[in-house]
Amino acid sequence: MVKALTRNSRLFAAAIAMSALVGMGASAEAANRCVRASQCHGPLPQICERCSNGHTVCAHWACVDHRCVMQICGRVTRYR
Repeated sequence: MVKALTRNSRLFAAAIAMSALVGMGASAEAANRCVRASQCHGPLPQICERCSNGHTVCAHWACVDHRCVMQICGRVTRYR
């Protein structure tokens, strides 16, 4: 009986730990939401391209659908 209680207690503790981790992921995702590109930070590759309109544009952060994304010439190249 003691073994069964110990095993169930471990399973219960593992379930609580997993739910806490999932909850932390949700709050981290909420923290990464943006409204403006100025809220986005992080390393960017040193890449510039000549766009179809003739302008040269380098990789930069943009806020698309409340998510920080890396863009070059208006194309989303990577989500953060």
